Amino acid sequence: MRTMQCTVMCGVLVAAGVAGLIGGWWWSHPLVASGGAIVLGYVLLRAGRLWRRRFRRRPAPVDAAASHAVLTRPADPADTASLVEQMLAQGRYALLLRPQIAVNLSDRQFQQARQALEAGMALVPDGEVVLGPCEEPPPADPAAAPQAPPGAARVVRVERLFLDRYPVTNAEFYQFVVQGGYQQAALWDESILPAVLDFVDRTGQPGPRFWRHGRYEPGLDDHPVTGVSWFEAAAYARWVGKRLPSDAEWVKAASWPVTLADNTRAQRKYPWGDLMDRARANLWGSGPGVTAAVDEFPEGVSVGGVYQLIGNVWEWTRSNYRGRGPGDGELVLPTPFKSLRGGAFDTYFDSQATCQFQSGDTPLARKHNIGFRCAIGVCDLTLHRQGQSAPQAAAEEPALEEVPV
Repeated sequence: MRTMQCTVMCGVLVAAGVAGLIGGWWWSHPLVASGGAIVLGYVLLRAGRLWRRRFRRRPAPVDAAASHAVLTRPADPADTASLVEQMLAQGRYALLLRPQIAVNLSDRQFQQARQALEAGMALVPDGEVVLGPCEEPPPADPAAAPQAPPGAARVVRVERLFLDRYPVTNAEFYQFVVQGGYQQAALWDESILPAVLDFVDRTGQPGPRFWRHGRYEPGLDDHPVTGVSWFEAAAYARWVGKRLPSDAEWVKAASWPVTLADNTRAQRKYPWGDLMDRARANLWGSGPGVTAAVDEFPEGVSVGGVYQLIGNVWEWTRSNYRGRGPGDGELVLPTPFKSLRGGAFDTYFDSQATCQFQSGDTPLARKHNIGFRCAIGVCDLTLHRQGQSAPQAAAEEPALEEVPV
């Protein structure tokens, strides 16, 4: 590069010398001389910029195919260290921290899994949360009003859990696809097994609806995966050792309720406070009009450190949708809907982008604005190593529907 720079400078000097010899009498005029100096300076400036643009150092390109090959390379079942490393690279650290598996990890492997958990998930403390319109105070004695209409405020007890800091991305879901997640019957609800063959992309390959040839579009690695049904989201969650959050768990993580001295509860309308600020979320008119990377809009992060609970994509929960029909009766649907929370990049109304608003859709829906994130109960994990005592069985997952306090 230094040789090229010297060549350019010598060429300019030689050209200037020749011009001087040919027309010395012309260049001797003061006005022409000053104008020539300006022109020459501009030429040299442009030449320098072009040189820097052409020969500046660039970072080495990332070989995405090679990176995926490393993550998807079959591991030797007899090589425990290699198997653990691959599971960590695939984001399956929660599975490694299950009591039955954690007891077999070395101290180094256990710490790696713990660090991955802390980086990828946020702790949501236990406590009570109000579901339904916060403007309607929940009954003082819920047991005395068991027939509260659907959509009315109710108090639900939530146990401690970890919730993904970000929605599941295309790159993360791709690991599930290439590892044969769509062919592993144990990951799927038995009732949906005949329909799994219909969960294909635009080219007929297993995968989310809007992918092609089993891959997502280039440049969308860190965007939330969309075009996945509720069943696909649940299968992925099982594959990584987690589950979908319940309605109450999602709302508690987003609104971060606080119990006051008079036993009343204060809950945020949005993860950042009680006033809508569209600059904090990817909503209609405030974002690019499509999905954004999952780590964007940091100003909208929740108190617990969870990103994009409002906006970007609607999120499946494991609970059923509780709609209100005519009058105060429950909305009866031909097919039970699953609950959706949070709004999306194309959500227009502010009232639909709050911690309390609940939408729903058929669990088979594979839409462009629906994604998900995962959760896991603290009681389901081994988080401390105290001796080598036999691990206790993990607690069973709570029922799909929350039980009011």
